Amino acid sequence: MTTARPEASSGAGSLAGPRRKRVFPILFVQILAANLAVAGAVTLLLYWTFQRLTDTYFHRLMEEFNISPTKLNSMFVEDVERSLVFGIGLALAIGLGLSFLLTKALLRPLAKMARTTEKIAAGDFSARAPALKGELGALAWHFNAMAHALEREEIGRRQLLRDLSHELRTPLTNLKGYIEGIQDGVFEANEEVLAVLNDEVRRINFLVDDLATLSTAEELESRLDLAALDLRAELATAISAHKGALMEHRIALEVRQSGRPVPVRADPKRLHQVFSNALANLVQYSTRREAGGSGETEAYVLLEFSVGGPARICFANPAAPVSQGDLKRLFDRFVRLDDARAASPGKAGAHNAGLGLSIVKRLVEAQGGSAWAEYRDGDFQLWFTLPTAGGGGAREVV
Repeated sequence: MTTARPEASSGAGSLAGPRRKRVFPILFVQILAANLAVAGAVTLLLYWTFQRLTDTYFHRLMEEFNISPTKLNSMFVEDVERSLVFGIGLALAIGLGLSFLLTKALLRPLAKMARTTEKIAAGDFSARAPALKGELGALAWHFNAMAHALEREEIGRRQLLRDLSHELRTPLTNLKGYIEGIQDGVFEANEEVLAVLNDEVRRINFLVDDLATLSTAEELESRLDLAALDLRAELATAISAHKGALMEHRIALEVRQSGRPVPVRADPKRLHQVFSNALANLVQYSTRREAGGSGETEAYVLLEFSVGGPARICFANPAAPVSQGDLKRLFDRFVRLDDARAASPGKAGAHNAGLGLSIVKRLVEAQGGSAWAEYRDGDFQLWFTLPTAGGGGAREVV
């Protein structure tokens, strides 16, 4: 359903912003006045200098030829002043005209940027400021970067509404159908039907939890309980919590280690959320690649420790190819790639609103790390870093 944008209105309770007022061109007047002040000061200085020089030269000439300067001086001064007044007036008129034109030309890009801001305020996030040079060019570049970010946020918001509508419609339709069927006597409220209803409720609950977690992650930095943690122990706890899903989808998960382990500085609760979302992504998008003829899919988690650097963690699983462009978009909010990436239709829709990796990225960055994705040799690799406790001098974990 398409919702019309509310028109601007001066009535009480209008949803639109205030009407655009006619603005007095203060900056234009200030620049024009500054130019005129400089031109006036230069003109007065030249007038004073020229008058003194001509007066001094005239008296010396009169003294040289023993001529009374009174009448001649009066005539000379009058002619000079008349010429100066005409010349100054002409110079000021030309200066005023040039200053007006140059000031208009200088402010024209700013006027264009103002019109662009009006378009963005009206909801047209595709509007961009013109390309400029110099300081205004830098301002235009940053302005366009802001506009691009706003456009992406708006696209994400619309995508969120579409995804939420899609994610909620299916379980709600199923719930409605079963409940109406029970009321009409088509179904019995037995354990099987109740289990289906419970699964649909859990599906909605997963979505709500993901939205709440993402909202919390974006405002988290001031509310972290950072501590020195054993990364291997925290990972083992998270894997144990997902053992059932790993077994159900026949995924053989191997934990690999490089370097001597040291504690990381992280919030235990938020780190568990990071591992939980990373493991859920691994389970959801692992494709079939048997490990040693066992019939299980091989995946791994790599822990890399280095002296003086952050700990690096990689969750890797065999997956359908992912383009470089999609790898960059995976961490955007509400972005979900085609469900064909999932290993099976049953895994595609159960717990996926395009929020899992967004949560991972924001939680990791809130704890001082970074996150990125790669695709190598048929494996999708989710990488992130965490700072070590005490930096390079951190004690080893035995």
